[in-house]
Amino acid sequence: MKEQYYYVITSLPSLSLSEELPVRKDDFLANCEKYLKKTDFNILESISLFDVEKDEASFDIVRRFFGWERGVRNALVRLRAEKLGLKPDEFVRGEIVDHSQTLLAEEAFYTDSPLMAEEILNRARWRYLDELEFGHYFDIERLVVFFIKLQILERISSFDAEEGRERLNAVVSQGAADTD
Repeated sequence: MKEQYYYVITSLPSLSLSEELPVRKDDFLANCEKYLKKTDFNILESISLFDVEKDEASFDIVRRFFGWERGVRNALVRLRAEKLGLKPDEFVRGEIVDHSQTLLAEEAFYTDSPLMAEEILNRARWRYLDELEFGHYFDIERLVVFFIKLQILERISSFDAEEGRERLNAVVSQGAADTD
């Protein structure tokens, strides 16, 4: 039987895409390290939103999420490669799992701004994580979903409009200088 982490889970703040980041992931991990079994903590700590290439995850919930995420990314890769006139197969890692991933990728790809695309993808990630979380109330999988959501929020909180404008202007300026 899986370990149940009643204290840790009941002490977690609620997470929402529309609210500020309530806790940093490092603080969350520091708290978990005190109360989780060492093996569960090591698994939790190793999960990264940006490392979807892991095929050997310890929990089904992690395999399912990263398989879904990889499928969405592959659909985006196909769209980007086709736009650039490249063969997408050399960039794809695995396969797209279902048609909904292709539709999601198309919605994000054809938006007016990268930030809007990121918002579309994050809402879809959040919904999928909610689905995966169902039935996991006090186990490690619940903490895994919380940790991935926390990583999404931490990424969102790192966005800075002014810095984004500066980077965009630098890219546009560089492109203009290259065409001169």
